Amino acid sequence: MEKSTKWIVWGIWLIAMAWGLFGVSQRMLNGELQVNYGSYIPWGLWVVGKVYLVGLGVGASLFVWIVYAFNLKRYFLLARQALLVSAIALLMGMAVISFDLGHIWRAFEPLYRPQFHSLLAWATWLTVINLLYVLLVFYLDLTSKAELGSRRTLGWIGIFLGIAFSGGNGAEFAALIAHPYWNSTLGPILSIAGDLLSGFALVLLLAAYFHKELLENDAQSLSLLSRIVLALILTVLVLQWSEYSISAWYGVGQETMPHTNVLFGSSWYLFWIGQLLIGSIIPVCILLWQPASRVAAGIGGLIVAAAYFVARYNLVLPGQTTPTFEELQNSYTDSRLTFSYSPSSVEWAVLIFCVALGIGMFVWGRRLVPLFEAHHIAQKGGR
Repeated sequence: MEKSTKWIVWGIWLIAMAWGLFGVSQRMLNGELQVNYGSYIPWGLWVVGKVYLVGLGVGASLFVWIVYAFNLKRYFLLARQALLVSAIALLMGMAVISFDLGHIWRAFEPLYRPQFHSLLAWATWLTVINLLYVLLVFYLDLTSKAELGSRRTLGWIGIFLGIAFSGGNGAEFAALIAHPYWNSTLGPILSIAGDLLSGFALVLLLAAYFHKELLENDAQSLSLLSRIVLALILTVLVLQWSEYSISAWYGVGQETMPHTNVLFGSSWYLFWIGQLLIGSIIPVCILLWQPASRVAAGIGGLIVAAAYFVARYNLVLPGQTTPTFEELQNSYTDSRLTFSYSPSSVEWAVLIFCVALGIGMFVWGRRLVPLFEAHHIAQKGGR
């Protein structure tokens, strides 16, 4: 990267951090007075950010576990970077959801006082277990303590944990029977497919940007990754088509109205432009055009990974914008008793802070890893 470009990137990062820190200070000083969610819509942008970031994390880690389980040696160096990204994304997801709590430190309560009849408790434990497992494997990889046989074992254990974690995140919503929009048996499956898509797209971006140092036979490796991302895009589209087309067939189910609002409501552009056009059709065209091209793979991976945030937004918010019974919205009048929602500047600032912090941790981590390896090799007297 040219020096002038680096200064521009760092300038943008510093602006994002400054704005984010301001938002965090407002959240810590004023509590939830400057947020736009309320009694009828208790889950806002920070819940969207949590679902999105932990999805990126588990998706990136599933790439690693598949590489290890099936001994795909050409991707071993890329898998190390994916482990770093996975750990950071999981940490950022846990950080952003803590701001959503009225009392931030209560985020630890499900760990020492769990109620395992609640899927939220299971999701919290699975998040922590996955994070600790990713960090453990990352350490074993850096210290060369993970040999071929142990890598395969670690990979199969990771696949089990990753699928359980991803499906559990989907089940958090799917099990809410009072909300027909979420209450679907496709929920856990779509969650797993979405996590794989966003995580693999992020890995594709890493592979394209750092191809010389991370990939062997980079053209073939990039082409294979691009085709996997293409297949995952089509899989997610089929699952979403199945869910929406069934409710639209007769148009009388309780989930029909929120589905209609997503497709044709005031925020229709989020689905048709953000999720479908930008997040699916454009990257499909790019990756089909030149799947082995570093530039095409990088752009396609970036678009898919970033645009999947819109899919998460369309998962969390529409399930709350339809009253559970008719005329509920007219029963009481208050600024917190509304079924319309758009994130406040403080909500955006806190989310941007978490993302910028994660980017900073990744840059710092990439510089620290070689130093750690060199120190470890020096202690052992060479490999």
